[in-house]
Amino acid sequence: MEHKVSITVISLDTPTLGDRGYIAHDGTTALVVDPQRDIDRVDQVLTDNNLALGAVVETHMHNDYVSGGLVLAQNHQATYITSAEDPVEFKRTAAHDLDEFAIGTFGIKALHTPGHTFTHLSYVLHNGSGNPAGIFTGGSLLHG
Repeated sequence: MEHKVSITVISLDTPTLGDRGYIAHDGTTALVVDPQRDIDRVDQVLTDNNLALGAVVETHMHNDYVSGGLVLAQNHQATYITSAEDPVEFKRTAAHDLDEFAIGTFGIKALHTPGHTFTHLSYVLHNGSGNPAGIFTGGSLLHG
């Protein structure tokens, strides 16, 4: 019998910067993708929906925006995932192409998608059965 998991995705738009982050959750545990530095917006969504933060992922490290990801992950004792190819001086979980990570009852798979940056990763969102439910492409595929 297949276990059905409902995943909700909430967009966090920053129109003045042409940027968008996301919160994906299963009703209990959340994944945050590419959060801006104003993490109070993320904290409010987590609180309003009674969600625990399981992981924060960055699709890329680039000077086109300032991320709040590291601080957000530290504040919630969540896993912070960035590309293994990005040299960093902070604690993180290094993601390689095709690495998979569990977040609550769902998961993500990293895909190396260079373009916007050489080390760019997209993350395929998988439901509880392991079936693809969407993809977070960050700056490699833009809406509009």
